[in-house]
Amino acid sequence: MFPLGTALLPGEPLPLRIFEPRYRQMLTDCLGRAEKAEGSGFFGVVLIARGHEVGGGDVRHDVGTYARIDNVLRQADGQASLTCTGAGRFRVTEWLPDDPYPRAITEPLPDIAIATADHPRILDLRDRLTAFVNEVAETRPEAAPAGLPEFEVDDVVEHGLFAWTLRLPIGPADRQLLLERDTVAAQVDVLDDVVEGLTAMIRFGR
Repeated sequence: MFPLGTALLPGEPLPLRIFEPRYRQMLTDCLGRAEKAEGSGFFGVVLIARGHEVGGGDVRHDVGTYARIDNVLRQADGQASLTCTGAGRFRVTEWLPDDPYPRAITEPLPDIAIATADHPRILDLRDRLTAFVNEVAETRPEAAPAGLPEFEVDDVVEHGLFAWTLRLPIGPADRQLLLERDTVAAQVDVLDDVVEGLTAMIRFGR
């Protein structure tokens, strides 16, 4: 397990630099299991709820995302640079002792299927997101990043609403809420609140 200060979402790229001895060992173990299984290496990423992971004593969320190891570049001093991608969600059923690194027993969570009944709310959310981006471009162009994001329905086919979330300036707490929701309707509720908050920030200059 790799506790971080942000919640990894399915489909999200995750670059990492591994330098602590315990995580070097974790990487070696993950790659060793992957080699035996003739597949990709994976490890779990969870958001730190309170405290700091370095030195221990942190409190971690129990819903996280498996990170698939796509590429590894090892250095002569034992450090490594990784490129990973968020895969499926999981729930921790039991935390194990952090020896030699954070470990847990997990159960995969099902993918969040988009049903026909969800389409109207998804289309409404798309319109709200587009309106927010357009308002940023018109009223505060200095706050608009180069190349404003677009929100196409086809983008949510593979990773659901996580694909749109990655294009928004959303904090760790809201990302975690989205990760924990098990239905599209519940995820739309989270993103509706996010869009409302972002719009208020733009309009009131916060």
